[in-house]
Amino acid sequence: MSQDVVILEGKNLNSLIDEGLKKLNRDRDQVEVQILEKGKTLMGVTVKDYKIQISTLHLNNDDILKNTDELLNLKNKEPYISEFFSIKFTDDGVYLSIIDKDAFNANTRQVIEFIRKKRIENVDSKVIEEAINSKENKKYRIAPVQEEILLDAEINIDIPKDASCAFISLVPPSGGKELSVESAFEKIHEQIKYGLNINVVKRMIIEKQYNTKILVAEGEKPIDGDDGYIKYLFPTKTNTKPRVLEDGSVDFRNLDIIHNVRAGDILAELFYPTEGKQGITVKGRVLDSKNGKKVEFRYGKNVTISENGKNLIAEKDGQVSIQDGKVIVKDIFEVKGNVDNSTGNISFNGTVKIKGNVLTGFEINADGDVEIEGVVEGAKISSQGNIHLKRGIQGYNKGRLISKGSIVARYVENSYLEANSDVITDAIMHSEVFSNGSIIVSGKKGLIVGGTCKAYSEIIAKTIGSTMATSTVLEVGVDPNLRTNLDNVKSKIKESETNIEKIDKTITLLRRLSKSGGLTEEKEDTLNKIIQTRSVFVQNLSNYQKELSYIEKQIEFLTKGKIKVESTIYPGVKIIIGNNTMFIRDEIKHCTIYRENNEIKIGPFEL
Repeated sequence: MSQDVVILEGKNLNSLIDEGLKKLNRDRDQVEVQILEKGKTLMGVTVKDYKIQISTLHLNNDDILKNTDELLNLKNKEPYISEFFSIKFTDDGVYLSIIDKDAFNANTRQVIEFIRKKRIENVDSKVIEEAINSKENKKYRIAPVQEEILLDAEINIDIPKDASCAFISLVPPSGGKELSVESAFEKIHEQIKYGLNINVVKRMIIEKQYNTKILVAEGEKPIDGDDGYIKYLFPTKTNTKPRVLEDGSVDFRNLDIIHNVRAGDILAELFYPTEGKQGITVKGRVLDSKNGKKVEFRYGKNVTISENGKNLIAEKDGQVSIQDGKVIVKDIFEVKGNVDNSTGNISFNGTVKIKGNVLTGFEINADGDVEIEGVVEGAKISSQGNIHLKRGIQGYNKGRLISKGSIVARYVENSYLEANSDVITDAIMHSEVFSNGSIIVSGKKGLIVGGTCKAYSEIIAKTIGSTMATSTVLEVGVDPNLRTNLDNVKSKIKESETNIEKIDKTITLLRRLSKSGGLTEEKEDTLNKIIQTRSVFVQNLSNYQKELSYIEKQIEFLTKGKIKVESTIYPGVKIIIGNNTMFIRDEIKHCTIYRENNEIKIGPFEL
């Protein structure tokens, strides 16, 4: 009685498998091999043996048929393009010849359909499989001698679902009649009503261009009209980068972040939409087009529309901006002293200017920009625009600056900052700073020490850390949406590999039954369909792998963020770029820290 399972140990994996097959008295496709322990070599010397388990596969007919049905439900239903083989009837049997092997492997169902049309009997599916898998170009005897059934030439019309075009292909006669031009056009006109190239069709038939799919008709796509649009006559984005003065210092006071307008100024112009043009399918169906969408001005406070309806005009002097899609001219709320008990918390739908300080415990919430000439203490400031502190913030671990734009401050200490754009300052000390743009620490000090600074793009400073090895974390990262896409593609690849593994096991079992004569003609046809299904999943797997490579390249590109150190970076600093981490162990001067070849590197300082 033969064994069902053996466990073997040795240095060579292939030798162990051969030994196991002999002990089980089985062929390779009748067993499952599991590697229990992987062998290792060191400088060509084996230091650890392989340990494997070889098990005999056992599946009854019900299991095979169940797996078969599951796999066929997964099959791609796309039509076949052309034929890439020939079948000849000779005195000693029926022979299959593969003309284009690569194309044939992707279209194996065509040979089955042709066999059915010709009513070939006693087909040997095993030989067909041999033809598919063989690298030789030769004739394969797939059936015994029999009388050939003659078939007339045919014309196939292929019109995609949207009927935007039409293709035809000619199937050559198999002992029957050739196709006449008249009969071809009679069939074509039943389906193609527009855009037919008559000369192309005639040439195909006269020149007998068989087994070639050719475009013979094209419809006209509808052309949609252009949408109307609005042209804004003021900057819709703000440039928050400070100017560098002649003495090398940075001007944090005059950033020109407010776009001022005068009463009567034209703020925007309206352009009207255009009409679309209808299309038509090759089946003669008219395709409606869309006229361009009409747009309307959306405007609010201190803005009016001109008499002709084509312009927006400012009613007052002030700051023009777009808020919630509306053009408005904001008034400015100004506090000449401190934000304290005399003012309470401030909530305003425009720009806020504070001449004094903002004391601990108070809040400012503005739909526009916030400009503060004094010091911000442990206060919370939130802005839908930019925050500009002409001095800075001493937050006492309570101060918070939250901006939908940029944050500019003389210094930042013991505070939390979050900006959708850049953070620009002279010093950051023991603070948590997050920027969806860049963190630029310039000016005379240019210091980052303690806390955490995270930027989407880059971090620039003169000095990072301290001689006391103060724990400081700097990070430039990757768009989280790409991470999600990467995980989804990896999941699809794993699923495709699992489906291919199931298909391979089913094909193996069906072939084993075929050897013993246990397959009916219907099941032989099923086997061929499963083989075609496998090619579909192999192609899907290849596409997913290409997509994975593309996403990984995007991540690689987006992790080109850099940390630039003009003067010195000290030990105690932790650097994170993308998925890589580096701890600074030694003092480094004038350097740029970047990610390359999936590792963090240190290069010379870049301006």
